[in-house]
Amino acid sequence: MGKMHFQIRSLRHSLLIAALACVGHLFAQTKWVATWATSPEPLVSSQSGFNPPAAGLANNSVRQELRVSIGGDTLRMRFTNEYTNVPVKINAVNIAVSTGAGIIDTTTIKNFKFNGADSVTMPASAYIWSDPMAFPLTPGMKVEITIYFGAGAPPAGSYPGMTVHRGSRTVARVLTGNHLRDVNFTGYTTTSQGQGSFVISSMEVRAPQSAAAVAILGNSITDGLGVANESFTRWTDALTTNLLAHARTSQVGVLNSGIGAGNLVSGGVSTPGLQRYKRDLFDHAGVKWIMILLAVNDIGNTGCSMTTSNNVIAAYTTIADSAHARGIKVYGATLTPFGGNSYYSTNSEACRSRINAWVRTTALTSGKYDAVVDFDKLLRIAPPGDTTRMQQAYYNDGLHPNIAGYALMGNSVDTNLFIQNGTGVISSRDPSGYSVKSSWVNGAKGSLTIRFTVPKATFVSLKLYSPRGKQIAELAGKSFSSGEHTVEFDAANLPRGVYLYSMKADSFSVTRKAILSAR
Repeated sequence: MGKMHFQIRSLRHSLLIAALACVGHLFAQTKWVATWATSPEPLVSSQSGFNPPAAGLANNSVRQELRVSIGGDTLRMRFTNEYTNVPVKINAVNIAVSTGAGIIDTTTIKNFKFNGADSVTMPASAYIWSDPMAFPLTPGMKVEITIYFGAGAPPAGSYPGMTVHRGSRTVARVLTGNHLRDVNFTGYTTTSQGQGSFVISSMEVRAPQSAAAVAILGNSITDGLGVANESFTRWTDALTTNLLAHARTSQVGVLNSGIGAGNLVSGGVSTPGLQRYKRDLFDHAGVKWIMILLAVNDIGNTGCSMTTSNNVIAAYTTIADSAHARGIKVYGATLTPFGGNSYYSTNSEACRSRINAWVRTTALTSGKYDAVVDFDKLLRIAPPGDTTRMQQAYYNDGLHPNIAGYALMGNSVDTNLFIQNGTGVISSRDPSGYSVKSSWVNGAKGSLTIRFTVPKATFVSLKLYSPRGKQIAELAGKSFSSGEHTVEFDAANLPRGVYLYSMKADSFSVTRKAILSAR
């Protein structure tokens, strides 16, 4: 009997080792990649437009919806207390598939664990990670995170230094007591703004080794001011949908690091981008690319001067250098027009133009940016009209695009920018099929070859520019039939270096960088 007992124990031991080896092998084939993130910020009394729910959070439950980008079968989540100077206890927290408006599919509930326990106390001014757990997270899935708070969370009537994200465009639903497993949150209270999130910071999944993420630093335009709560119609949501729809980019996570009323250099309602970019861009697993669309509040709130624009450009350079040092590609975006908004003045417009000129030319030729997404040209009224204003079809308040404008922004970003090991500089891609597919310089022949596609017969302009933006040659200026075309230019007499070329067709406009290598 003793021998048999020993054999059974040995068999169990062998099976356990085999199981652990299998898990280890699976983990070796995958890696952590962020699928969702938001930018934590402090809740302070100066933010009079945002108050916690009247019921408070202490000993109460809060349910918060989020939409992920890429999927996976194993996930973990970060909860943050970084702007709170007291410990905050979480009695328990779970995740479930959302069916909308705070309603969950209770058959999908899974409890988060923290070192194997249901409860955890977040230290003051710190964040924590949950244990990895199995959960069938599909791409683009909407889930609800329900937290049952304990001591340390703000009680009713308090105005705490709580860690929040004000402009979540989702509703933080609060009920008194433990409601972790409730199907819905009927009778909930919420913040004074009707939106916002508390203590949730990011989610990561085990994804294939080929997976990666793009993190986007922005303000309220990126945070989606003007969209309906839980509609998930910010421009980054459109980008997510577009990336998921293409096989070669279906494993690219999209991380929205926008904060409303946020500045880049200094000031603003919340932490400036120059102080938070390392956390919001680099402190996420799998980030391969970053995009910067931030500075319009620096311009609009100051009236702008040469010093302002120089400081913005210096901040862009600092962030780009920091990203490149980490092996991360940097995509800049032009600042969108704000004519018709209180931000507009001749000084502020001149400042925006100076910054955009640097983004379109010097940032590329100097190598600070690996690509430029030209949201300004995409949204503004075309010349000879008033280029300081957005087109009426995308106009909201003069500063923020409307829903159609956000959709256009997200759909215009070329998915080729997010193909691993890809090359080329692409500003934006029209969703209706205009594109510049590839370009290169053949060193032996000294010829520049450009391939482009148009979806219909149309007039196409192709021009080549020096690094300083001076036109060198007109490569094409005629009508082309629909389909793919090739244009070649004899570059034998050009010195080696970096050049820019642009393509314009109908409302489509794109700028790329071409490198003439040694012959």
